[in-house]
Amino acid sequence: PETLSVSVVVSALNEAATLQAVIEHTLAVLKQTCRDYEVIVVDDGSTDRTPAIADALAAADPHIRVVHNPAPTGYGGALETGYRLATKDVITLVPGDGEFSPDDVPRYLKAMAGHDVATSLVPNRGYPFYRKVLSWGWRLCMQIFLGEWPKLEGTHMIRRSLYERIPITSRSGMWQMEMMIKARRLGARMTTIDVALKPRKNLAESKVTNLRTIIKHFTEILALRRALKTDAA
Repeated sequence: PETLSVSVVVSALNEAATLQAVIEHTLAVLKQTCRDYEVIVVDDGSTDRTPAIADALAAADPHIRVVHNPAPTGYGGALETGYRLATKDVITLVPGDGEFSPDDVPRYLKAMAGHDVATSLVPNRGYPFYRKVLSWGWRLCMQIFLGEWPKLEGTHMIRRSLYERIPITSRSGMWQMEMMIKARRLGARMTTIDVALKPRKNLAESKVTNLRTIIKHFTEILALRRALKTDAA
């Protein structure tokens, strides 16, 4: 069987309450799963203790690297920062708020056999009705304006050699969707696994349900539509 080295990107914007536990959990999983791995923590302009916590963890473990963005760049912007720094065979992500668990990493690695990308579905989402409506609306917009929406409801794993061939301009949650659409158009071999979701205790703290983020998603869908049409011309 193929032995893959793994880069895990942890994006964090004001996640002081959860970041240390998330990173320690991630390291524990990687130590049991991989021979070669790294954790890249992207502090995306945090104003709480997130930067100090990340730096302390990195000082104690050579597998951890930290990058500090001086100001928030968006969820996709933070991931782009971390992914561009990745050095291992495959790249995946673990949100700093712990919504998705690093326990999925071994299952992703198993799914990557013979594939370039593994995406995820969340069968039992514990979201309230308004969050489900927002998600449905987002996917409807993609279907209308892009003609497709990838099977992706959680995290993913991608071969770094493929990721490096994909220019990504989105900086919101559209970042993952743009990557998957462009990967498919490059002929990527793709598969899907089911993952679990652990919603925030206080969904009001979510950074993806405010009006500014919703508008950003929509404008990036339109921008991606224009870019895809240009590429196809």
